[in-house]
Amino acid sequence: MKDLEILRELARQYSEFALDGRSSARKELYRSLNSLKTVRPPVLVFEVPWGEYSGNPELEPRCISPECRALETNLRRAIFQFRHFEGDFAVHDYYRCPVAVSNSGNGLVCEEDTASASTGTDISAHRYHDIIPDPETFLSKIRTPVVTHDLAETERRLCFADDVFSGILPVKKAGVGLYLASWDQIPRFHGVENCLMDLYDDPEYAHLMISRFTDNHIAVMRQYEELNVLDTDPLYLHCTPAATHELPVLDMDRDRITLKNVWARGMAQIFAVVSPEMHEEFDLQYTQKLFDLCGLSYYGCCEPLHAKIDKLRRFKNLRRISITAWADVDAAAERIGGDYVLSYKPNPAFVAQSSFDPEPVRAEISHVLAACSKNGTPCEFVLKDISTTSGNYENLTQWVATANSVIDGFFPR
Repeated sequence: MKDLEILRELARQYSEFALDGRSSARKELYRSLNSLKTVRPPVLVFEVPWGEYSGNPELEPRCISPECRALETNLRRAIFQFRHFEGDFAVHDYYRCPVAVSNSGNGLVCEEDTASASTGTDISAHRYHDIIPDPETFLSKIRTPVVTHDLAETERRLCFADDVFSGILPVKKAGVGLYLASWDQIPRFHGVENCLMDLYDDPEYAHLMISRFTDNHIAVMRQYEELNVLDTDPLYLHCTPAATHELPVLDMDRDRITLKNVWARGMAQIFAVVSPEMHEEFDLQYTQKLFDLCGLSYYGCCEPLHAKIDKLRRFKNLRRISITAWADVDAAAERIGGDYVLSYKPNPAFVAQSSFDPEPVRAEISHVLAACSKNGTPCEFVLKDISTTSGNYENLTQWVATANSVIDGFFPR
């Protein structure tokens, strides 16, 4: 079959899930959750080790063109997820065509040693070389990024998408989301250990680095605003539900989109080992400068934040907090109360075995639900960072079924 024929057939299959009402209902669930209502918690699966399933005919790409093959892969994976570990997964009722935005970079070039996993995940281990060992070197290399929008390339992408989805789904532009995690970026140029040691041994340098990275974030955010390419209709912030009642969905061809119309997302994962006071000094006060520019904000990822909730309250537009499986969920729910969404990230080790055991999943989900019910805390379950399923995607199928069976006891359908 020709590439376009393959893509149009997949587009038809994809549209069945996009238009059958499930996604629109789930989008409304996301909105209610982000309005801090204690609705039934969504159950979601992301960051799947797709490489483990190579050879599966449902996922095997057949297109020749690299561009067609990339779209084919995305469509096949979405269809596969709907069929096998759907949970509360949702997609838009239109195809989102990303605008062609590029960033010149900050002048720093990562030098690293990597070790790739053999399990099919995209995750690799990294050892970063220190290319900015001192303030003088840092200041000589760091630059303010320049953002550009290639209008001709955006138009070409839209035409390509129209060829694929014509008569099947509408095609609309998809803008840029804000990922504002300076301490996930600085270690790529300075090394993790060096960054942590600087907090104690050379705090002036640590403040210099985070201050300059913060200034660069602001410069980039303002350029996105000026170019009118910000995204006001994301379903997910990385992996967690983003649809809201508060932030309007705007059209970048007709409306002026400002930073106050969009979400901000930040984290400081290497600060898992840092005290609340040091976390506030070296990250939160700087992140606030970024969050304050935006409409709503979401903080955290894999770093335990249960002891830092009070520090996070400095963000006046904070709406959701990530709580990892290695956090104290009882303390987190007690301190969050009904003020934020507790975005729980379950333990991915429970789907890593060749034979799925539902008992630890039941215990984990029950524990979280009990803590959130006790404190009136809206929550969700987002299984992510999945390094392996031992080649068995049915582990994900069973994880979703197990999580939902526990939730049924707290939120009968």
